[in-house]
Amino acid sequence: MSNEMNAIVLETKETTQATKDPAKTPNNRRRHRPRGRGTGTRQPVQHGDAQHPAQQAAQRPQASNTQRPQQMQYDRRPRNEGRATTHYDPRSRQVRTGPTERIKDARLEIIPLGGFSEVGRNSVAVRADDEIVILDLGLMMDRYIEYTDSDELVELSGRTLIDIGAAPDVNILGEDKKNVKGILLTHAHLDHIGAVPYLANRFDCDVHSAPFTIELVRKMFEDEKRMSRGKLVTHDVNERFRISEKIEAEFINITHSVPHTVMILIHTPYGKVLYANDFKFDNNPTLGPKPNYQRLRELQGQVDYLILDTLYAEHPIKTPSEKIAEEMLKDVLLGTQSRGSTIIVTTFSSHIARLRAIVNVAKMMKRQPVFLGRSLRKYVEAAEAVGLADFSDVEIVGYGNKVKPYLKKVTEPEKYLFVATGNQGEPKATLAKIVDQDMLPLGDNDQVIFSCKMIPVPITVENRQRLEGKLQAKHVRIFTDIHVSGHGAREDHRDFLNTLKPKNIIPTHGEMKALSAFKELAEEVGYSPEHIRIVANGERIKVA
Repeated sequence: MSNEMNAIVLETKETTQATKDPAKTPNNRRRHRPRGRGTGTRQPVQHGDAQHPAQQAAQRPQASNTQRPQQMQYDRRPRNEGRATTHYDPRSRQVRTGPTERIKDARLEIIPLGGFSEVGRNSVAVRADDEIVILDLGLMMDRYIEYTDSDELVELSGRTLIDIGAAPDVNILGEDKKNVKGILLTHAHLDHIGAVPYLANRFDCDVHSAPFTIELVRKMFEDEKRMSRGKLVTHDVNERFRISEKIEAEFINITHSVPHTVMILIHTPYGKVLYANDFKFDNNPTLGPKPNYQRLRELQGQVDYLILDTLYAEHPIKTPSEKIAEEMLKDVLLGTQSRGSTIIVTTFSSHIARLRAIVNVAKMMKRQPVFLGRSLRKYVEAAEAVGLADFSDVEIVGYGNKVKPYLKKVTEPEKYLFVATGNQGEPKATLAKIVDQDMLPLGDNDQVIFSCKMIPVPITVENRQRLEGKLQAKHVRIFTDIHVSGHGAREDHRDFLNTLKPKNIIPTHGEMKALSAFKELAEEVGYSPEHIRIVANGERIKVA
């Protein structure tokens, strides 16, 4: 759910950042205000009733509102080689891991740091002897939002984000953190890059990615008023480059819902690891080239471990092309009675191809496209900076405190097509404010089009239901799910395995139901169970 979750945090943050400077501590740690801190300690985030076995064994009394939450303590007892020592952290209600030891005699290891057996905070390390690269440093968006979506000040630092389970637990590396030679990023969604400003400076190394991703990371450091310890290094898609003496990296083009998405192939003297998280096989992309099928065929049978996005492994389909979403937009915008109506479209700010499609349809309708919202401005500027797209034909109102004055001057809204942030119904995002503050006179036959999928987590469901209820009360026409996903489904996974034929597979970016569905598929394709590894964060895997 990469792009589906990314928009939430950017659009939640935009109004607070537009109206006030974030408070700073002397050591430059950002401060936010989470829910429920006004009268006592923060309540742990609820994440279902299921318990991990280690959690059951480590149950402790919960801190009350008048007690200080129990601090995370690492278990220093002897532990099994390559296995994470776990304990239950009552603050985040998560099983926490401490530093893990190298597997004896392993020359090449995979070390999951986040996103394994869960969705979000994607990150994995690969070690070749004494050299390590980290692939992705993402956020767990629902925990991040739960922690920051309020008006009370709290510390927002790398340590805090790890403690609440919102960022990868890089402490798993222990003393090996000094051996990290590079941080490599697959694409510009926040569940893959959101923790970079908070964690990258723990390592004395550069950050590497494709142009669009690096441009977004640069803007993130600026927004957080932080400096990058290492260089931000841009590489072309399909480029191979050396990171250290024993590690080379190769960026292989793949399609997704954000430009310049790559799979990362790690070359070492001891074997190859391919990290394909996220991916989609789009044979008719509306922006950028098709997936690099030729390179996947060239690598057939050579990859020792494939780490694969399996979010939609339960869905027995091939994910439709982005071209389908473009046609869906045309069908709604051009095929319904909209003469004289106010039209607002909301989608993911990172979805540059979708935004271009909306602009093109606006021209067909002879309407002026207007983008409203900070995150839209950020992604559009990044796309223009690296030459991906031209939005010079769009009016962009990128700051929350300027949206209302701009809309007050609009006397004929039927001559415009507005694109607003807030597709998940976030109360502080632009769309919700337009509705709540009557910035546009919405009424009968006006249209609001959700070109997105609703994220099935309680906070989002509640926000969207509230927003849609307000729109219905105004008799606004609502169109939902005008969207196709950026993630491959079951039949895409089948094609991936049959094309690459990796020796071993680690499914990731999915909860247990999806991971199990993928394992069944892999066995159906011909893999024996011992070559399909469902692993947890902190569990080391010996490659060679």
